[in-house]
Amino acid sequence: MSNAQHDLEAFAHFVQVRLAAGEAEASLDELFDQWRCENPSESHFAENVSAIAASIEDFRRGERGTIAGEHSEELRRQFGLGAQ
Repeated sequence: MSNAQHDLEAFAHFVQVRLAAGEAEASLDELFDQWRCENPSESHFAENVSAIAASIEDFRRGERGTIAGEHSEELRRQFGLGAQ
């Protein structure tokens, strides 16, 4: 069975389970987005693992990033928005 056929069957099963659980109001796009989050491609999964490993290494080296509030203030200045 090809990967595309397997993915299609897995997605169809996912949708059937969600609809049976009462999620009938979700759009096809919303259901697909949920499925992709729960079933990332091998390359996407590898990218995520690599990004997490890099973040852990940064943390071990003492890099803590910026405080969210400071970043928000910078974005407000950059886009000309008043203080919130």
